[in-house]
Amino acid sequence: MNTRRMFAAVLLAATSCSYSSDSESRTPALTNNLTEQEQLCVEERLASGWELNLSNLQTDLSPEQEIAVDMAVELCRLDTATNPTLPSFRNDQPQVSDELLEAPVTFDSGDNPPGTDSLLDDYWLQCGLGEAKACDELFYLAAPGSAYEQFAFSCGGRRNMDCALLLGIEQPEGDLNPLTPAPGDDEELDSWWTLCSEGSTLACGELRLTAPNGSLYAQFAATCGARGTSYCTLILDDDGEPPTLKDLSPSLNPPGDDEFLDQLWLLCSETDSRACKDLTKYGPADSLYVQFGVSCGGRAVAPCARFFADLISSSS
Repeated sequence: MNTRRMFAAVLLAATSCSYSSDSESRTPALTNNLTEQEQLCVEERLASGWELNLSNLQTDLSPEQEIAVDMAVELCRLDTATNPTLPSFRNDQPQVSDELLEAPVTFDSGDNPPGTDSLLDDYWLQCGLGEAKACDELFYLAAPGSAYEQFAFSCGGRRNMDCALLLGIEQPEGDLNPLTPAPGDDEELDSWWTLCSEGSTLACGELRLTAPNGSLYAQFAATCGARGTSYCTLILDDDGEPPTLKDLSPSLNPPGDDEFLDQLWLLCSETDSRACKDLTKYGPADSLYVQFGVSCGGRAVAPCARFFADLISSSS
């Protein structure tokens, strides 16, 4: 972010100094030799910031407008040089590979780890022994398409489902339980907490979407009211969609406040479960970024990798 801002500032100063009053002779060169991707990028930047389009750039431009064109061209060339084009996927066809879906019959809980990464090997062994958290960590850290990823996704060669629900998680003494009273710090969140504790999937989802990330409220909601899984509809009757989810959708544009988070947003919208998780992890605690990540790109409050896999199963 800081590097990009510094680049823009330097570029602005440079273009200001090099501005010539002869706009007609200079303007056509500004947008010459653009690739199709660069041209689309320039069009979008100019249309949103200056209400300009490439078709009218042959007319006289003000000094400020010419600087804007210069900046748009240079920034778009930088973007296309450093950022690969994101693949385009249909949102109704989640990208979960056949290898992941077939992992329960490919692997057995007693299989030896590949031996190519000591940390992942350790998580593999723990996952094989039935440690749900180790399976989740292994899945998150493993390279896409690897045996590590497949073993973790199947909860150690068992089943393709929420490992916390399948294997159970030991709760340290003093942890939350469904009867834990609401913290009392926020009246609205306390109301959702109470309903979530009573078994409302809608309330658990709304609490997860609206509570500050990392808070006790969010922790309670993320485990369906301390019930040991983040996939509430697997264990509770689905009583509807959280109200906040209605304002989110996979086609929603990223906020534009942070380039890294915007990239994660776009990947999450294309059913990349890791991007959704990273968006939840790195987004500001009470931001739209976190809500988008938590909701699997505006789809559902659920563990995204499992949710995307279930979408495939239900459509096949």
